[in-house]
Amino acid sequence: RDGRRGFWGALSLGAGAEQVNFRNDGLGYSDPLTRGVFAIRLGGTLSPHVRLGGEVGAWVNEDRGITETVGGAMLIGQFYPSERTGFFLKAGAGVGRSGLSDDFGTLDEDTGFVGALGIGWDVRLGRHVFLVPTVDFAAYTLDGNDGDYNERITSFGIGIAYQR
Repeated sequence: RDGRRGFWGALSLGAGAEQVNFRNDGLGYSDPLTRGVFAIRLGGTLSPHVRLGGEVGAWVNEDRGITETVGGAMLIGQFYPSERTGFFLKAGAGVGRSGLSDDFGTLDEDTGFVGALGIGWDVRLGRHVFLVPTVDFAAYTLDGNDGDYNERITSFGIGIAYQR
């Protein structure tokens, strides 16, 4: 039996629905805007039930020469309720960022906090390689020039993972 242990890493791509809420405008969250998302996760396995690591991910919107990105760097934990299945629950927290840029550089950039929750399933393709479908929800609290605001992204992804 080749269970969960050692180093692991994953690269995933997908689609994410982003919404923004400027606190002082009284309008609530905007309509969802669905664009591409990506994430890279690396870490170690503490037990067959627990993995810890780091994740860097972003949602990207390119429109008429302007690129908007919302993303972050988080410490994450993945909990596997069963040793025999690949189902896992994920939670993480870290530094979030929202930015606008064009071909000449950064136009605007805000930073703050991001927290995330997710679920996924490791589907074995080979001894060390897995296909990993995921659903994630990330909530951002950002400090802007015109006041604090919130963004949230609900994403569906598919990734390739390696475990040693």
